[in-house]
Amino acid sequence: MEPKNAPLVLIERETAAPVETIKFNRPEKRNALSFDALRALHRELRRLATDREIRVVLLRGAGGTFCAGMDLREASAGAPVPRDALREFEIPSLEREPDPVPVARVVPRLVQEAILRVKFLPQIVLGVAEGAAYGGGAGLLSACDLVAASDDFRAGFSEVKLGFLPALLEPFLSRALAPKLLYELVLTSRPIDAKTARELGLVGSVVPKDRLEAEIQTLVETLLARNPDVLAETKRLFAKKTAPTPNEVDAAWKIHCESFESESGRRGVARFFGEKSR
Repeated sequence: MEPKNAPLVLIERETAAPVETIKFNRPEKRNALSFDALRALHRELRRLATDREIRVVLLRGAGGTFCAGMDLREASAGAPVPRDALREFEIPSLEREPDPVPVARVVPRLVQEAILRVKFLPQIVLGVAEGAAYGGGAGLLSACDLVAASDDFRAGFSEVKLGFLPALLEPFLSRALAPKLLYELVLTSRPIDAKTARELGLVGSVVPKDRLEAEIQTLVETLLARNPDVLAETKRLFAKKTAPTPNEVDAAWKIHCESFESESGRRGVARFFGEKSR
Protein backbone atom coordinates (compact mmCIF):
# COMPACT_ATOMS: atom_id res chain seq x y z
CA MET A 1 0.00 0.00 0.00
CA GLU A 2 1.07 3.57 -0.63
CA PRO A 3 1.98 5.62 2.45
CA LYS A 4 -0.96 7.80 3.46
CA ASN A 5 -0.60 11.48 2.60
CA ALA A 6 2.76 10.92 0.88
CA PRO A 7 3.08 13.26 -2.13
CA LEU A 8 2.99 11.27 -5.35
CA VAL A 9 5.40 13.72 -6.96
CA LEU A 10 8.15 15.36 -4.92
CA ILE A 11 9.37 18.84 -5.83
CA GLU A 12 12.84 19.74 -4.59
CA ARG A 13 14.42 23.14 -5.33
CA GLU A 14 18.09 23.74 -4.71
CA THR A 15 18.95 26.80 -2.65
CA ALA A 16 22.38 27.45 -4.18
CA ALA A 17 21.48 26.98 -7.86
CA PRO A 18 18.48 27.54 -10.20
CA VAL A 19 17.79 23.81 -10.34
CA GLU A 20 14.62 21.87 -9.51
CA THR A 21 14.06 18.13 -9.18
CA ILE A 22 10.73 16.52 -10.03
CA LYS A 23 10.67 13.04 -8.53
CA PHE A 24 7.99 10.40 -9.03
CA ASN A 25 7.22 9.09 -5.56
CA ARG A 26 5.46 5.75 -5.80
CA PRO A 27 8.46 3.45 -5.26
CA GLU A 28 6.28 0.55 -4.09
CA LYS A 29 4.55 0.75 -7.52
CA ARG A 30 7.82 1.32 -9.39
CA ASN A 31 6.63 4.92 -9.81
CA ALA A 32 3.76 3.94 -12.12
CA LEU A 33 1.74 6.90 -13.37
CA SER A 34 -1.70 7.09 -11.75
CA PHE A 35 -4.26 9.81 -12.40
CA ASP A 36 -3.35 11.62 -9.18
CA ALA A 37 0.39 11.37 -9.90
CA LEU A 38 -0.14 12.75 -13.40
CA ARG A 39 -2.29 15.57 -12.03
CA ALA A 40 0.52 16.56 -9.64
CA LEU A 41 3.08 16.31 -12.44
CA HIS A 42 0.98 18.46 -14.78
CA ARG A 43 0.48 21.15 -12.17
CA GLU A 44 4.21 21.48 -11.64
CA LEU A 45 5.02 21.40 -15.36
CA ARG A 46 2.42 24.10 -15.96
CA ARG A 47 3.93 26.22 -13.19
CA LEU A 48 7.44 25.76 -14.55
CA ALA A 49 6.34 26.97 -17.97
CA THR A 50 6.22 30.53 -16.55
CA ASP A 51 9.06 30.21 -14.02
CA ARG A 52 11.98 32.43 -15.05
CA GLU A 53 14.22 31.51 -12.12
CA ILE A 54 14.64 27.77 -12.60
CA ARG A 55 16.98 26.95 -15.49
CA VAL A 56 17.48 23.18 -15.18
CA VAL A 57 14.92 20.53 -14.22
CA LEU A 58 15.88 17.02 -13.15
CA LEU A 59 13.24 14.38 -13.83
CA ARG A 60 13.72 11.16 -11.87
CA GLY A 61 12.06 8.48 -9.74
CA ALA A 62 12.27 7.59 -6.07
CA GLY A 63 13.60 4.26 -4.89
CA GLY A 64 16.09 3.69 -7.69
CA THR A 65 13.52 3.26 -10.51
CA PHE A 66 12.63 5.94 -13.04
CA CYS A 67 9.05 5.02 -14.00
CA ALA A 68 7.14 1.86 -14.90
CA GLY A 69 4.75 3.78 -17.15
CA MET A 70 0.98 3.90 -16.90
CA ASP A 71 -0.62 2.37 -13.82
CA LEU A 72 -2.29 -0.60 -15.50
CA ARG A 73 -4.17 -1.62 -12.37
CA GLU A 74 -5.89 1.76 -12.17
CA ALA A 75 -6.39 1.98 -15.94
CA SER A 76 -8.12 -1.40 -16.02
CA ALA A 77 -10.24 -1.13 -12.87
CA GLY A 78 -10.10 2.44 -11.54
CA ALA A 79 -13.08 4.72 -11.01
CA PRO A 80 -14.10 7.01 -13.88
CA VAL A 81 -13.11 10.66 -13.64
CA PRO A 82 -15.75 13.45 -13.59
CA ARG A 83 -15.26 15.69 -16.58
CA ASP A 84 -15.13 18.75 -14.31
CA ALA A 85 -11.93 17.33 -12.78
CA LEU A 86 -10.30 17.38 -16.21
CA ARG A 87 -10.82 21.05 -17.04
CA GLU A 88 -7.52 22.09 -15.50
CA PHE A 89 -5.63 20.09 -18.13
CA GLU A 90 -7.20 22.04 -21.01
CA ILE A 91 -7.23 19.04 -23.36
CA PRO A 92 -10.13 19.40 -25.82
CA SER A 93 -10.35 15.68 -26.62
CA LEU A 94 -10.98 14.85 -22.95
CA GLU A 95 -13.52 17.64 -22.60
CA ARG A 96 -15.52 16.09 -25.44
CA GLU A 97 -15.72 12.67 -23.74
CA PRO A 98 -18.97 11.46 -22.10
CA ASP A 99 -19.19 12.32 -18.39
CA PRO A 100 -17.68 10.71 -16.33
CA VAL A 101 -14.64 9.70 -18.40
CA PRO A 102 -13.24 6.16 -17.97
CA VAL A 103 -9.85 6.39 -16.31
CA ALA A 104 -8.54 4.01 -19.00
CA ARG A 105 -9.03 6.90 -21.44
CA VAL A 106 -7.90 9.70 -19.13
CA VAL A 107 -4.53 8.38 -17.95
CA PRO A 108 -3.03 7.62 -21.38
CA ARG A 109 -4.02 11.04 -22.72
CA LEU A 110 -2.43 12.70 -19.70
CA VAL A 111 0.76 10.69 -20.30
CA GLN A 112 0.88 12.11 -23.82
CA GLU A 113 0.28 15.63 -22.56
CA ALA A 114 3.03 15.29 -19.94
CA ILE A 115 5.49 14.30 -22.68
CA LEU A 116 4.51 17.39 -24.69
CA ARG A 117 4.85 19.67 -21.67
CA VAL A 118 8.33 18.32 -20.88
CA LYS A 119 9.35 18.82 -24.49
CA PHE A 120 8.20 22.45 -24.55
CA LEU A 121 9.33 23.61 -21.10
CA PRO A 122 11.64 26.64 -21.35
CA GLN A 123 14.05 24.93 -18.96
CA ILE A 124 16.48 22.21 -19.99
CA VAL A 125 15.16 18.90 -18.64
CA LEU A 126 17.68 16.27 -17.60
CA GLY A 127 16.29 12.76 -17.22
CA VAL A 128 17.94 10.52 -14.64
CA ALA A 129 17.57 6.96 -15.93
CA GLU A 130 17.92 4.63 -12.96
CA GLY A 131 16.60 1.11 -12.61
CA ALA A 132 14.02 0.89 -15.36
CA ALA A 133 11.65 2.85 -17.58
CA TYR A 134 8.74 1.19 -19.33
CA GLY A 135 5.99 2.46 -21.61
CA GLY A 136 5.05 6.01 -20.68
CA GLY A 137 8.10 6.24 -18.42
CA ALA A 138 10.35 5.65 -21.40
CA GLY A 139 8.22 8.11 -23.35
CA LEU A 140 8.94 10.80 -20.77
CA LEU A 141 12.66 10.05 -20.98
CA SER A 142 12.50 10.47 -24.75
CA ALA A 143 11.13 13.99 -24.24
CA CYS A 144 13.99 15.04 -21.95
CA ASP A 145 16.70 17.21 -23.48
CA LEU A 146 19.50 15.16 -21.91
CA VAL A 147 19.40 11.75 -20.25
CA ALA A 148 22.07 10.28 -17.98
CA ALA A 149 21.72 6.55 -17.28
CA SER A 150 23.29 4.12 -14.83
CA ASP A 151 24.82 1.06 -16.44
CA ASP A 152 22.20 -1.22 -14.86
CA PHE A 153 19.32 0.69 -16.45
CA ARG A 154 16.68 -1.20 -18.45
CA ALA A 155 13.90 0.01 -20.74
CA GLY A 156 11.07 -1.56 -22.64
CA PHE A 157 7.62 -1.39 -24.19
CA SER A 158 5.31 -4.27 -23.24
CA GLU A 159 2.15 -3.36 -25.16
CA VAL A 160 2.40 -6.06 -27.84
CA LYS A 161 3.22 -8.69 -25.23
CA LEU A 162 0.17 -7.63 -23.23
CA GLY A 163 -2.06 -7.77 -26.26
CA PHE A 164 -2.71 -4.19 -27.35
CA LEU A 165 -1.20 -1.84 -29.91
CA PRO A 166 1.86 0.32 -29.14
CA ALA A 167 0.06 3.33 -30.60
CA LEU A 168 -0.01 5.82 -27.73
CA LEU A 169 3.63 6.88 -27.85
CA GLU A 170 4.33 6.21 -31.53
CA PRO A 171 4.04 9.87 -32.65
CA PHE A 172 6.70 10.82 -30.08
CA LEU A 173 9.05 7.85 -30.27
CA SER A 174 9.16 7.57 -34.05
CA ARG A 175 10.53 11.12 -34.20
CA ALA A 176 13.04 10.72 -31.38
CA LEU A 177 14.49 7.21 -31.58
CA ALA A 178 16.28 5.02 -34.12
CA PRO A 179 13.38 3.53 -36.13
CA LYS A 180 14.72 0.02 -36.79
CA LEU A 181 15.74 -0.56 -33.16
CA LEU A 182 12.46 0.92 -31.93
CA TYR A 183 10.44 -1.35 -34.22
CA GLU A 184 12.30 -4.41 -32.97
CA LEU A 185 11.82 -3.30 -29.38
CA VAL A 186 8.04 -2.90 -29.62
CA LEU A 187 7.58 -6.09 -31.67
CA THR A 188 9.50 -8.31 -29.24
CA SER A 189 8.61 -6.46 -26.01
CA ARG A 190 12.06 -7.48 -24.76
CA PRO A 191 13.70 -5.09 -22.27
CA ILE A 192 16.93 -3.51 -23.45
CA ASP A 193 20.03 -2.65 -21.46
CA ALA A 194 21.60 0.78 -21.05
CA LYS A 195 24.03 0.29 -23.94
CA THR A 196 21.21 -0.55 -26.36
CA ALA A 197 19.11 2.31 -24.96
CA ARG A 198 21.94 4.63 -25.93
CA GLU A 199 22.13 3.15 -29.44
CA LEU A 200 18.36 3.62 -29.69
CA GLY A 201 18.71 7.28 -28.70
CA LEU A 202 16.68 7.00 -25.50
CA VAL A 203 19.62 7.93 -23.25
CA GLY A 204 22.80 9.92 -23.73
CA SER A 205 25.58 9.19 -21.29
CA VAL A 206 25.87 5.80 -19.55
CA VAL A 207 28.02 5.57 -16.43
CA PRO A 208 28.55 3.09 -13.58
CA LYS A 209 25.80 3.31 -11.00
CA ASP A 210 28.12 4.77 -8.35
CA ARG A 211 29.09 7.61 -10.71
CA LEU A 212 25.61 8.62 -11.81
CA GLU A 213 25.20 11.49 -9.34
CA ALA A 214 28.61 12.89 -10.34
CA GLU A 215 27.60 12.70 -14.01
CA ILE A 216 24.37 14.55 -13.28
CA GLN A 217 26.25 17.26 -11.42
CA THR A 218 28.71 17.67 -14.29
CA LEU A 219 25.88 18.04 -16.80
CA VAL A 220 24.05 20.55 -14.60
CA GLU A 221 27.19 22.66 -14.17
CA THR A 222 27.77 22.60 -17.93
CA LEU A 223 24.22 23.77 -18.62
CA LEU A 224 24.35 26.53 -16.02
CA ALA A 225 27.54 27.83 -17.63
CA ARG A 226 25.68 28.42 -20.92
CA ASN A 227 23.61 31.45 -21.88
CA PRO A 228 20.06 30.63 -20.67
CA ASP A 229 18.33 32.48 -23.51
CA VAL A 230 20.36 30.64 -26.11
CA LEU A 231 19.60 27.30 -24.44
CA ALA A 232 15.87 28.05 -24.35
CA GLU A 233 15.78 29.13 -28.00
CA THR A 234 17.81 26.10 -29.05
CA LYS A 235 15.39 23.82 -27.22
CA ARG A 236 12.40 25.53 -28.84
CA LEU A 237 14.00 25.15 -32.26
CA PHE A 238 14.43 21.38 -31.88
CA ALA A 239 11.08 20.85 -30.13
CA LYS A 240 9.19 22.33 -33.07
CA LYS A 241 10.93 19.89 -35.41
CA THR A 242 10.26 16.77 -33.34
CA ALA A 243 6.81 17.29 -31.77
CA PRO A 244 3.77 15.59 -33.32
CA THR A 245 0.73 17.61 -34.31
CA PRO A 246 -2.35 17.71 -32.04
CA ASN A 247 -4.26 15.61 -34.58
CA GLU A 248 -1.52 12.96 -34.57
CA VAL A 249 -1.54 12.83 -30.77
CA ASP A 250 -5.33 12.46 -30.62
CA ALA A 251 -5.38 9.82 -33.34
CA ALA A 252 -2.75 7.76 -31.50
CA TRP A 253 -4.71 8.10 -28.25
CA LYS A 254 -7.93 6.87 -29.87
CA ILE A 255 -6.18 3.85 -31.42
CA HIS A 256 -4.63 3.04 -28.04
CA CYS A 257 -7.96 3.25 -26.22
CA GLU A 258 -9.73 1.01 -28.73
CA SER A 259 -6.96 -1.56 -28.53
CA PHE A 260 -6.57 -1.41 -24.74
CA GLU A 261 -10.32 -1.83 -24.27
CA SER A 262 -10.51 -4.71 -26.78
CA GLU A 263 -10.89 -8.33 -25.70
CA SER A 264 -7.20 -8.94 -26.42
CA GLY A 265 -6.18 -5.95 -24.34
CA ARG A 266 -8.42 -6.84 -21.41
CA ARG A 267 -7.22 -10.43 -21.41
CA GLY A 268 -3.57 -9.39 -21.60
CA VAL A 269 -3.81 -6.99 -18.67
CA ALA A 270 -5.74 -9.59 -16.65
CA ARG A 271 -2.99 -12.14 -17.33
CA PHE A 272 -0.40 -9.58 -16.24
CA PHE A 273 -2.11 -9.37 -12.84
CA GLY A 274 -2.89 -13.08 -12.69
CA GLU A 275 -6.64 -12.49 -12.82
CA LYS A 276 -9.49 -13.89 -14.85
CA SER A 277 -10.54 -11.52 -17.59
CA ARG A 278 -14.03 -10.12 -17.25
